[in-house]
Parts: sequence; C-alpha cells; structure tokens
Amino acid sequence: MEKQFNQPQSYWLMTAKDDTYPTLEHSLDTEVLIVGGGITGITCAYTLAKRGIKPVVIEAETICSGTTGKTTGKVTIQHGPIYSILDEKYGRETAKLYATSQKEAVDFVMRIAEQESIDCRLRDNTAYLYASMESDLPAVEKEYGIAESIGIECRYIDKPDFPNHNFGMLAFPGQAVFHPVLYVRALAKRALSLGAEIFCKTKAIKVKNGDPILVQCENGPDIRAKHLVMATQYPIYDGPNLFFTRLYAKRSYGIAVKTKSDWPDGSYINVSGRTRSIRTAIENGDRIFVAVGENHPTGRSDVNMDERYVSLRDFADSVAGVDHVLAYWSAQDYDTPDMIPYIGKISQNAQIYTASGYKKWGLSTGTLAGLMLSELIESGACRYEDLYSRSRSDFTSSAAKAITEVGQSVVELIKSKLEKTESLRDLRPGEGRIIRFEGKKAGIYRDESDRVIILDISCTHMSTELNYNAAEKTWDCPAHGGRYSLDGKLLEGPPKNPLKILYQGMFSDLTDA
Repeated sequence: MEKQFNQPQSYWLMTAKDDTYPTLEHSLDTEVLIVGGGITGITCAYTLAKRGIKPVVIEAETICSGTTGKTTGKVTIQHGPIYSILDEKYGRETAKLYATSQKEAVDFVMRIAEQESIDCRLRDNTAYLYASMESDLPAVEKEYGIAESIGIECRYIDKPDFPNHNFGMLAFPGQAVFHPVLYVRALAKRALSLGAEIFCKTKAIKVKNGDPILVQCENGPDIRAKHLVMATQYPIYDGPNLFFTRLYAKRSYGIAVKTKSDWPDGSYINVSGRTRSIRTAIENGDRIFVAVGENHPTGRSDVNMDERYVSLRDFADSVAGVDHVLAYWSAQDYDTPDMIPYIGKISQNAQIYTASGYKKWGLSTGTLAGLMLSELIESGACRYEDLYSRSRSDFTSSAAKAITEVGQSVVELIKSKLEKTESLRDLRPGEGRIIRFEGKKAGIYRDESDRVIILDISCTHMSTELNYNAAEKTWDCPAHGGRYSLDGKLLEGPPKNPLKILYQGMFSDLTDA
C-alpha cells in the first residue's frame, strides 16, 4: 500500500472546522431527546426547534463525525435503479410515493441552505445513472420508463461520452451537491439559536422504556424524556423487536483527488456491478474529483481492504488522470432487505423513534427522516409513515432475505473458525491477525514500537468472531457491523461494550515469538 493511504480521513471532515459543544455533566429532563448528531438528528432538532419544541441532542463524538461526514455529498432522488425495483416489488404508487418523499427532502435542503444563508458549497446538479456494460442497458431503460411514468423529470442519453465505458444513461436534473459537514454543523448552530441544547462526547449506553423514557449516559448522567429519537443508524434500543435481524451492515470507501484533466460536471453512479459513485466538488476555485464505492458487507474475511482505495484511485485516473490524492476514507451504512429504510416508531405503544437502513443514500433519506420524525412527534402522524414503517406489510419476504444475508455472515463466521491460525513468528510491525492465545482464538496487533496488544475477538453484541481490517486497522464484525479499535474500544455498531484485553506488552516477551 502506498504511504499516502496510511491515515484515512474524510475530505469533508478535513476541510471543515469542528465546533465545540459541552459534554453533559448533569442529569436532566426534556420533552424530546435526540441521540445522534448526524444529518438525521440535527434536521430533526432544527425542525422541532422551529416549531417551538426545544429538544436535547447528545452525540457520542462530535457533530457530523459519523457516516454523514463520509459520503459523496449528493442530495438526490436518484438512488440507483430504485424505482424499477419498487415498482416490481410494491407497485407504481409505492415507487411514486418514495420519489415524492425524497424530493421533499432535496427541496428542504436547498430551501433551508438559502433561507439560513448556510455556506455549504450547495450547487444545483444533474444526477446521472449509467450503464458501465452493454448488458446493463435494459436496466437503465427500464428505470427510465418507470421514472417517466411516475412523474420524475429525466431524460435518456443514448451515447454519452462520460464516464468512459458508458453505454447509455439517464439524466435527473434539479438535484444538488454540497459539503455535508458544513451544512449539518451550520444547521446545528441554527437549532441551538432556536432553543435546542447540544452535548457532544456524551454517549447513550442504556435505554429503559417507560413514562418518562430513561436514557443512561456513559459518563454518568441520566436523561428523562417524553420522546426519544434514535438517530444512530443502528438503534441503541430495540426492546423485544430483534431489529438487528432486519438490518445488515455494509462498508464503502471514498477518495478525493486533484486531477490532471477536466471532466463534465454532474454526479454519476453505475446501475450495477462494482459501485462507482462520483461527483465534482469545488473548493477555493479548484475542481475536486470525489469517488465512492467498493461496497461490501462489513467484516467479511475474504476482502482485501487495502486494495479498495487503490481501485478507486485507478478508476479516477482512468476517468480524469490523478495528479495527487487529497483524502481517502470509509463509511458504514445499513441496508434493509426490501430496499426501503425504516423510519418511525419502534412500536405503537412506545414514544421511541428510529431511522435506519439508508442504503448509502443518507443525505436525502436522513433529511427526510428528520422531517418525518419531527412531524410524528408534534402531530402523531405523517403522510409517509406507512411507507417507511418497520411494521410494513411485506415483512415476511423481507425477513426471508434478511435471514439469507445473516446466513451468509454465518457461513463466513464458520469458515473463519475452521481456518488454521497463524503463528506470531512472522508478524511484522503494523500488522494484525488472528492467533491462538491460551487455548483459544484471539486478535493480536504489533505496533511500530514493537508493543503488542491481544484482544478477545468475540463481538460483545452477540459473540460473533471478529475479522481484522488491515486498511483501517480495526476489528470488524461480519454479522451486525460492530467495529472496534486496536485497543478494543467500540467505534460503531450495535455493541455497547469494549473488547476484553488479554495481553499488553513487548513482542519479544511472548513465548511464541
């Protein structure tokens, strides 16, 4: 791996000033508690505050430090071939309602950025869905027919000249691109000025449903709330619902580069195959090429993650010629079995709300979720509630697909347990692997100063064995997306506890070395 790929950092987080918010140090009562400081939580907080309801927002790290800050920065109703998929599965009216809801979110971002004078590099943009192989043309043509029939403004381009290997594409005008971190952090300030309270470095670790709902924070304080919004991608509370069986985690990778040649403006994504989602960013007059893709289920052992960034860089080079790499990063998102996110109450008899399963389209869907949840809290109803409900009618077939996805994870898990573990003798500085330690499998990492740390690599969520992610130097769960640092600290996902440290010391002191 090249030296430039040693320290991942999102281009958006790298080019935005972080705002300082206090850590919650005392217990409090509030009408609405929002857990999560990404685009969903902050949109919900802003909208509630505009309506006179003053919520409390808590964020485990900093505003926009999660997946919101690691996207392409597209705000669009064009979510791949989604409309033909929804039409085939649910019918034309469902596809139309999905498009209407997503357009409401896109329009909200464009309107609020202007009304609040938010400098977030927002630009009107055309989104393109293209066929990177001739065999993909029928899928593009089908999407065109469905999109036109439900009133989406789009046009078919027969022989496009960009990107290369493009056999035909759809153009969706009236979409947008922006700097997601600048937008969300500015929106958080507006919410604060309207009466919302925001606390960072404040992690929720336990929820007790009741009246009021009780949320316990890692650093001590309790929060009592009438309504709880879990804007955390994976819900921190599920009750008896086994929500995790209907969500599966996927990782994607991003790269921002300065190029040698120019290319047409717009945002692009291929209809199938190895994902290539690209757009233009303009920073200080420079055109930046942003590409995201290389999607795969989190924690799968057969994935060489170091090569993901190289693959994206090579793609950018083939399209516009790479001068140098500015930034690279990865993100985690969750999919639902039927392609429709979950937004709404976790059950009818609880004032607890969740939003998840954005399938890589979180800037529009996260905005929509914030709008929907604020409306549900204020009025108890929302026109899109049934479409995005966790209890929607087609759960049986969705559950079957979810079981299949989980089954694939289990196959990977069993495979990894049967594989022969490696010895320590050839473990080089900067490497990690699975070994046998005191009679059982464990994870080891050797740092550049020759110190090692050995962890119990059973995920603290449901005891699934973790895999080592060499590209990001993390331990990842192949079942439900939990991720841990080299010293066992929880980074993201459904687990609530860190990994157990089995050994820390010098590499030379280990008897197997």
